Amino acid sequence: MSTIDWVVVAIYGIIVLAIGIVASRKQNNTDEYFRGSRQLPWWAVGFSIIATSFSAASLLGGPGEGYNHGFLYLQLQFGDLIGYGLVVLLFVPFFVRLNLTTAYEYLEQRFDAKTRSLGSLCFLLFVIARLGGLLYAASLVVSTVTGLPLYIAILLVGIVSIVYTVAGGITAVVWTDVLQFAMIFVGLAAGIWTAVSGVPGGLGELWRAAGAGGKLVFINPSWEPASIRSLPTALLAYGMLAFAVAGTNQQSVQRYVSCADVKSARKAIFLGWFSGFVGVAGTLLLGVLLFGFYSLNTGLPDDIKPDGILSHFIVNQVPSGAAGLLVAAIFAAAMSSIDSALHSLATCMTVDFYQRYSESPQSESHSLKFAQGLIVVWGIVGILSAFYVASTGESLLPFLVKYTAMFLGPLLGIFLMGVLFPRVNATGAFYGTVGAVIMVMVGSEAGWLDFPGIWRSAIIAPVAVLLGWGISLLGAKPGERSLQGLTFWHREDS
Repeated sequence: MSTIDWVVVAIYGIIVLAIGIVASRKQNNTDEYFRGSRQLPWWAVGFSIIATSFSAASLLGGPGEGYNHGFLYLQLQFGDLIGYGLVVLLFVPFFVRLNLTTAYEYLEQRFDAKTRSLGSLCFLLFVIARLGGLLYAASLVVSTVTGLPLYIAILLVGIVSIVYTVAGGITAVVWTDVLQFAMIFVGLAAGIWTAVSGVPGGLGELWRAAGAGGKLVFINPSWEPASIRSLPTALLAYGMLAFAVAGTNQQSVQRYVSCADVKSARKAIFLGWFSGFVGVAGTLLLGVLLFGFYSLNTGLPDDIKPDGILSHFIVNQVPSGAAGLLVAAIFAAAMSSIDSALHSLATCMTVDFYQRYSESPQSESHSLKFAQGLIVVWGIVGILSAFYVASTGESLLPFLVKYTAMFLGPLLGIFLMGVLFPRVNATGAFYGTVGAVIMVMVGSEAGWLDFPGIWRSAIIAPVAVLLGWGISLLGAKPGERSLQGLTFWHREDS
């Protein structure tokens, strides 16, 4: 990292903090802090939707995936389109029209308070499990490419994310997400330019070498349930997982309810998908070109892992200035995931638990300070958990995959019960979801839940629905009050 690289990174950091400070001037109440008073433009929300899921792991893993497997990973974006399409059709009209702050408020209106708390708790456990992993992965890369000690990198990324998230609320999160997603593309462009200019013949020669290495295949139509690079798996298994993440994850829902109306939310979602498609294609393209680059030049060291290819390229090939852009892009990808996790944690804890169960109504200023305090607390927890992972060297990937299936699969089931099945009552919804979670936990430990992890949400969500339906048949039918305007069959016109 040269002086000019540090200047580029510093300018980016100053701009991010400035956005938080400017946004903080409008933070007078929880509606502004949690939803931006529903005045955020849909296109900004759309970029924020994809920036939230586009973590540092995505920016680093994409080139590694492209280097080893070409463009096959792009098939998952069609599964994403199915997931987002189902969210637009089934969930968005309820989330926006009911004027919700969290997705789980819907569950209380449709079922009861304990079901709402269960849904929110599933989400909270999922995000808490991810937070340390997100921060550690981002900081590891920052440490590698800048030369900073790992613990300093963890503190740097964590503190910057905490400061502007506390200051500016959802407005700062969305607008910094827009900036961060733009920085990701600038960084990718810098990497592609470096690779293209690093060989005689430029892009054409890199493309030829990639083709000779079999990296230009886009579709794999074969049935391979355990492979994410199989089109059927991408459409069916990943499509259901994307449905769960986009439809029940407060990090996504918080952006939908920040839109002015249903139409704006729908446009934001599809813009988010298209931006994600372009972003993933860009990371894969960089990886494919790096395969061509290293095929024509000195190859990679044998000990370089896929996620380390881009870091190795930055350290050894990218010139001053461009390296700073790529490092800033990694910072951006990291913080766009971390800020969203922190803000959604604070929102759910404040709205679904603190305000919901307080014995006396809390003032707006008190609730706002409570939410800001939670962001600081969970930011510190994330930093400490990242320190722990750094000290042990344990891999979080199996842990995160397990928790995603354990909580988001049943969570999707409970929302499907509410929206699609009027006969399901509160008792069925609650115990059906609890039963599904227990099945995942017991089945994972006993070994009989041995189907590929990517399929777990696609299997567990229907199991939760069936359990909830069966239990509901033993009790009374839900009253009209819990159905009118709250199910697909009793909704208002879209």
